[in-house]
Amino acid sequence: MLAALSTVLVVMALGGCAQQQGQHEAQASAARVQPAYCAPGPSPDCEFRGSKLRTVDSAEFDRLKGAYERRCIRHAEKVERERMRELQAAGACTGRPAPSLAASR
Repeated sequence: MLAALSTVLVVMALGGCAQQQGQHEAQASAARVQPAYCAPGPSPDCEFRGSKLRTVDSAEFDRLKGAYERRCIRHAEKVERERMRELQAAGACTGRPAPSLAASR
């Protein structure tokens, strides 16, 4: 009877150690720091800094300026999505979700 009780206590103790070890591994993987290149890049600087000449109608100039800035932002987002896809395909950045082209349209 004493042998059976000691066996049960040993099994319980080992089970607790295994559970604690699993928790430590989970915490270690959660605390693993991603490399700096896995972080999103800085927001693009797409402000138009063109000519100060007023040779174009101001309404037309504002329209062209807005179109330039939108195109610049779309291009920067496309480049960032492609960069993240390549990093994830290489297995370098596993913590971030895969960027979706459909979500950004």
